[in-house]
Amino acid sequence: MKTQKALLIIDAQYDFMAGGSLEVPGAEKIIPIINDLMPKFDLIIFTKDWHPQDNDRFASNHKGKKPFDLIEIDG
Repeated sequence: MKTQKALLIIDAQYDFMAGGSLEVPGAEKIIPIINDLMPKFDLIIFTKDWHPQDNDRFASNHKGKKPFDLIEIDG
């Protein structure tokens, strides 16, 4: 049985890159690293976390709150 290698790329999405709605400073620095790694793997798996606009996990969906404010959620 041949051993295969998988590369998992978690949440490397536009929202987190420069200018994205949830920008993470320097996030785009990961892209060349991913590009260099990809040829070394047999299987490449990208994941993307997605939530509908009205998701109660977004602070902006709570009156008086804005993105990155902390909110308390029951459950």
